[in-house]
Amino acid sequence: MPDALKITLIVLGSLAGLWVLLLIVDLIFVGSYLTIFKKHKKAMTVILYAKLENLKKLISIMKQSGVDVDNRINALLSDIGDKDFEEPGSETFEKNKNTLSYAKDELMFAINQNKELISNPELLQAKNNVNESDVIYRNNVTMYNADVLGYNYWIRFLPCRFVFLMFRVKKKQLLS
Repeated sequence: MPDALKITLIVLGSLAGLWVLLLIVDLIFVGSYLTIFKKHKKAMTVILYAKLENLKKLISIMKQSGVDVDNRINALLSDIGDKDFEEPGSETFEKNKNTLSYAKDELMFAINQNKELISNPELLQAKNNVNESDVIYRNNVTMYNADVLGYNYWIRFLPCRFVFLMFRVKKKQLLS
């Protein structure tokens, strides 16, 4: 076998080996991101259900204090089901997340209008819990979005891009 052919085969074999190595590393990154997304989804679900429960507690404290709470808010919160926060980014998820925000805004407005409620320590604790759940949720969304950017990068990583295109792996959307 001529030397030129040996060198060509060695170079091609080395390039193929390098490509396989890059593909394996790429698949490991993508797989780890998929695991991380499951954890983020579970955390978002827990956080939003905690916010829902804190809003319900806020309503019960307000009612115990003799403050009229709009029945529409109770109805909106009771319409949220067990599986409504399972898939971040879905239409149901966004609708119910917006419902929680609306209910929070309405309740906070009602609390701020009533001077007697502001000094109630139990109400202040429930109000802080609701506000904390918002902060924790925003932090989780920020981390999720950062991971989405990393995932989208690795599925579009140039040497391995066509493998993901072949299997129709789709880019993930950022959450707002």
